[in-house]
Amino acid sequence: MNYNNPNLRILNIYHADMDGVTSHIVLKNFYKTVIGIPVTYNTEWTLKNEILTNYKDKFDCIICTDFYPEQTIGFLKEQAVTLVLDHHESVEQYNNDIDVIINTAYSGTKLAYNFISKFKDIKYLNDLVTIVNDWDMFILKDKRSTYFNNMFWEMGMKWFTRRFIKGNITLYPEEKQYFIDAQKEFKDMYESLVISDLARNGVYFETSRFHHECMEELKKEGYKWFLVRNKNNLSIRCDDIDLTFVCKKIGKGGGHPHAVGIPISKTDNVPELIQKIEQEVDFYYMNMTD
Repeated sequence: MNYNNPNLRILNIYHADMDGVTSHIVLKNFYKTVIGIPVTYNTEWTLKNEILTNYKDKFDCIICTDFYPEQTIGFLKEQAVTLVLDHHESVEQYNNDIDVIINTAYSGTKLAYNFISKFKDIKYLNDLVTIVNDWDMFILKDKRSTYFNNMFWEMGMKWFTRRFIKGNITLYPEEKQYFIDAQKEFKDMYESLVISDLARNGVYFETSRFHHECMEELKKEGYKWFLVRNKNNLSIRCDDIDLTFVCKKIGKGGGHPHAVGIPISKTDNVPELIQKIEQEVDFYYMNMTD
């Protein structure tokens, strides 16, 4: 497939977070027609029906960004040539497949940026890409990245795509005020945050906002690893151990060595799942010290 053709009709399947959405933005800055389908660990199973019902014969090729379709790769390849640009360690074993590029050194956005940069000068997106890469790769040296991620979740994917489609990251007065207001909201929320201690200086809490800020504050209190529930998803963060190992042991989820996501299905017994995660983390620590 010659991807250096802006007239290709692209079906872009991307992870439904800031990294995935910004990778979608990158593609839209080269290809004239990009149909986007955001997915999560919980929604990949809906792809077949959505594509056959809504997008049949409307695309020339499929590009997956910040996402490897483990459940549906065979189906996608039957529909069209499929390119995968992903960076999660949990799917590194697929790196040698045809048209699969797994590079754990960069975010999905940065991979898409590097790919499209071969065909077009898109340096005007560089600042946006840098911010997203800083956040998603857990570098966290750019203070803007936390704010942009919060704004993404607060305002939504469609707003974020329209707002930053051309890479203009200069904030409007009302957006600057959002950051000020968000800091106040976080302080109020954190004061009432309910937490539960876990083994090995771990902590569990539930929140739909300010995950990172909560973890940074809890680190100051001595906690070493974090298990967070946000609706139908569990996130685990730990700087000390390879959390992809934990995902493999419990048989679901994936991501990076120090940050993974685990979907919660309707059939899951959540307390048992939390207990199993705690046991696997404890086991990992135990073997580190033996």
